[in-house]
Amino acid sequence: MQKICFHFQISQPFRLRTYRFFDINVHHDYFDEFQNSYLVNRLSERCYLPANRLMLDLIQKHPGQIAVSYSIAGSSIKLFQEYCPEVIDSFKELLKTGHVEITGNTFTHSIASLHNKSTFVEQVRLQEELLQEAFGIKPTSFCNTEMIYSDEIGEWLYELGYKTVLTEGAKHILAWKSPGYLYCNPFQTDLKLLLRSYALCDDITLRFNDKSWDMYPLTAEKYLGFLQSVPPEVPHINFAFDYETIGEYYTQETGIFDFFRSLFTHFAQMSQYQMILPSKVSESTEKSTTINVPWPISGMGEEKDTVEWIGNELQQEAFDQLFKLEPLYLESKNEKAKLNWLRLQAADHFNFMSTKWLNKQSVKRNFDVYPSPYQAFINYMNVLNDVKLQLTEK
Repeated sequence: MQKICFHFQISQPFRLRTYRFFDINVHHDYFDEFQNSYLVNRLSERCYLPANRLMLDLIQKHPGQIAVSYSIAGSSIKLFQEYCPEVIDSFKELLKTGHVEITGNTFTHSIASLHNKSTFVEQVRLQEELLQEAFGIKPTSFCNTEMIYSDEIGEWLYELGYKTVLTEGAKHILAWKSPGYLYCNPFQTDLKLLLRSYALCDDITLRFNDKSWDMYPLTAEKYLGFLQSVPPEVPHINFAFDYETIGEYYTQETGIFDFFRSLFTHFAQMSQYQMILPSKVSESTEKSTTINVPWPISGMGEEKDTVEWIGNELQQEAFDQLFKLEPLYLESKNEKAKLNWLRLQAADHFNFMSTKWLNKQSVKRNFDVYPSPYQAFINYMNVLNDVKLQLTEK
């Protein structure tokens, strides 16, 4: 029996308003409340609420057969609490079933794990507090921002009490091996690793509505045929992608909801598959194999690296200047400025500065409001400079 792990990621940042040079040290409201409210409500109407209703209906119709996990960045939880609390309630309903898990994550969809341990641990700690407050849970599984992972990051997470980590099944770390086996950190072998089968994920996230694809239209039955190509001795098939795939990237009219209803129904009815939660992996006695990840990997792009956020000079400058403020953050008594510094760590701000996708279509740019990466950089640096002044105020 092959174990199916389906994991959805939710990460909406607090988007910045247009913040000009002459606003520095004059205005300290950095976030676009209208845009944040509009997007959260649009996404809730198109994706989060109907998708949660779908998952709840499937779980109730197939008792004990459906299992789904989520990572929800703290920034998204805060936005839901402010603009659409019904989403929080719908996740509480899902958690009550006992067949849904919310994993650990960072508080602001932060790329702090690319900087140092202390900043990353602070982000994880704040997220744990928020998950306890919002849902009454303490996670034992973890999915980092954009699935960023390395051996060192794994060690940090193990020290924090995590037992299972979801990350990318990158070719350059696997070589000839399959992502469908259970792996572990080479230095903390009790930390289990579930690696995403990105080729199978891409068939949904990138090609579901691609009319030029020779497999279009993608049906659940056709997709199950793809899964049959995974050798039966491979014990795991791990999926992870943006929840917005259901209803936002692909609207209801494309048939995406019907696709998932049919696919999950097949999983529930087929004896060869068992849907599981990430936390159940660490409870099993299944043998794991060490895998070395000396440099950070992620779930982004063909290279599965961190170029998406720190790959060009603009991003590197913003990254360096952001984390130079860490000592000021630790010393400051200005709680609002400290929160804003944490929010500026969101991967999205750096994604908007990326030049990697300028000539390509990417769902990651769906919510990009800047005319160019340079404009995103200038706006971000203006905000960062004002946050710096606020952190230094006595």
